[in-house]
Amino acid sequence: MDCHYNVYGCFREPSADIELAKRAVDAGFGGIWIGDHFLPWISSRPYTHHILPWFGALMNEVPDVPVGTSVTCPMLRYRPPLLAQALATLDSMYPGRFHLGLGVGEALNEAHFLDDWPEWGERAAMMIETIDLLEKLWTADEYLEFDGEYFQYEGIRLHTEPKASLPIHWAAWGPTSCTLAGKHADHLITAASPKKIREKIIPPYKDGLSTRGRSLDDVDVTTEVSINIGDPDELVQEIRDRGEYVPHDQIDSTDPREIQREADDRLAAMSDEEIRTKYNITDDPEEVVRLLREYERAGVTRVLVGSKCGDPHETISVMEEHVLPEFD
Repeated sequence: MDCHYNVYGCFREPSADIELAKRAVDAGFGGIWIGDHFLPWISSRPYTHHILPWFGALMNEVPDVPVGTSVTCPMLRYRPPLLAQALATLDSMYPGRFHLGLGVGEALNEAHFLDDWPEWGERAAMMIETIDLLEKLWTADEYLEFDGEYFQYEGIRLHTEPKASLPIHWAAWGPTSCTLAGKHADHLITAASPKKIREKIIPPYKDGLSTRGRSLDDVDVTTEVSINIGDPDELVQEIRDRGEYVPHDQIDSTDPREIQREADDRLAAMSDEEIRTKYNITDDPEEVVRLLREYERAGVTRVLVGSKCGDPHETISVMEEHVLPEFD
């Protein structure tokens, strides 16, 4: 199982995230990923970088390792051909390094740019069409016409072409999205517990893969996992003080302040032990090794480790010495 690092893109200035990425790679993490938000999930998070200029700087400063989005919505806020052009440009300069994690979008990021907010099923259909359009643009050597249900273009092509393929990872949690990931994307990306991945994500994903004659041996299953190493009491209190909680059932809200109020209420109702468990807060690196082994046994091939509290450099240093060597 590969261990990559997730800077998240919402806790530090853009340049600080690049320095953090450098440290993570120096410590032995095999790649760097970042989220893509226009607004933060909760108002206590101080930053949301635009990922495209950030990736240009990152890939220049941090050579060789893979990089990726966890995740971006490729339509709605973006025009798919312009996103295709931007990513082709990155790959032309830094071939074979970019991984595109895609999701159907949240109202928080996308609805501000639309007249009406589509239901999940329509957004999923739009993303399937967008994947088709992106792949056609990345491989076409002639001008193309695209006449889809949601997107229509005449006489377009990319003149700066990618030099390698750009793998697409579909963000999936529920059974329908997991099946669609198997049918329409190269790989799957999620953020779930080992138990949920093993019991709820892998089975429908395998069903989707089988429709294309593929199996788990042909793909990557990637998950985000928050790991926070330090004094547990201090880190739990920091989570409370900052209101660091994302209530994912509030995804139809367009206002981080509204989501923050719900987050604060839920944190107030949680015990310290519940917070410690949710955020994998520990002062024992052996707990981290055991957790990552659970993910590996569940079928995960890549974890994206990031820290949501404490000093991320401390967590990286402890993992460098005690955790990453277990997964070489």
